[in-house]
Amino acid sequence: MAPSTSVVIVNYNGWPLLRGCLASLREQERPADEIIVVDNGSEDETTRLLPVEFPEVRLVEAGRNLGFAAGNNLGIAHARGEVVVLLNNDTVAEPGFIARIIEPLERDPAVGAVAATMVFAGAPDIVASAGIEVYRDGLALDRGVGLPRATLAAPAPVFGASAGAVAYRRAALDDVGFFPEPFFMYLEDVDLAWRLRLRGWEVVHAPDAVVRHFYSASSVEGSPWKRRLLARNRLWVIARCMPTRLLMEWGWAVLRYEAMAGGYALVRRDWAALDGRFRGMMGLPARLRERRVIQAAATVPVEEVGRWLKPPLPPTELLRVRRLTAELAVDGARAWSGERAVPRA
Repeated sequence: MAPSTSVVIVNYNGWPLLRGCLASLREQERPADEIIVVDNGSEDETTRLLPVEFPEVRLVEAGRNLGFAAGNNLGIAHARGEVVVLLNNDTVAEPGFIARIIEPLERDPAVGAVAATMVFAGAPDIVASAGIEVYRDGLALDRGVGLPRATLAAPAPVFGASAGAVAYRRAALDDVGFFPEPFFMYLEDVDLAWRLRLRGWEVVHAPDAVVRHFYSASSVEGSPWKRRLLARNRLWVIARCMPTRLLMEWGWAVLRYEAMAGGYALVRRDWAALDGRFRGMMGLPARLRERRVIQAAATVPVEEVGRWLKPPLPPTELLRVRRLTAELAVDGARAWSGERAVPRA
């Protein structure tokens, strides 16, 4: 018997995007047992139009902008399913998405999370994310970004899953905890991926579970806000989750990355990224207290976790990936604008 499935979508002033996402869930080969939208205090038409156009959807009103992490935690707390599927409001799911993303969870009880294939809406044959890869310098990137979708056609184990389109086994979430709410948004899924890995839960990529992603349509790609949070939360993930032995072995690589990234930000006068690093350091005492709990709960040998970490990327390769992502994100924004111009019945 297929596990019961809850879909959770966090929304903040994103009704045009949310509408398209919910419409795609009506077309699923295997519909979800429930769909929950957590509205983070939107001032647009969401709370008025959602009950009218999608009466089957449960609306949970947060009353204020909790952010992506706490908003999803609120939705997960309301979810009744054995599987919790999270979707960004700026995604559109292909008809087989839900059926394909829960299959690995049905087959193997050791699987705690399943990563979807996210493709760029403006370039649907190009991968935006096929899971998360983590490097020895603490960097986390979307797996397969920029590759043709056809090159990642086989299921594969991955370090973690992007929360933009993922299925979590509820038992796994109950075991390791939900998203870290102080992060607000960005890299909370990397933190959760580390904690699943430390507790021995497997994560796999389901290549046929596909969503089109209007990349950063709800938070502008490259904005100062995003750069600030990414810089801060990167430090917090490392502080909370990287085991001590790996920090001792690869701490030099973490520091080298910070020196290069900080220097690059200084040369470019990227005050947002520098401010994020400052805020990250100021928050380290609280994160280190959380670290003690996370590391004490680990059940997997450090060597096994360490095998997942990839060698650091050369700076030129990292810049290439960043630029490619930004270019494809612009195409996605254009695609979104085009879809908004098409009236819906």
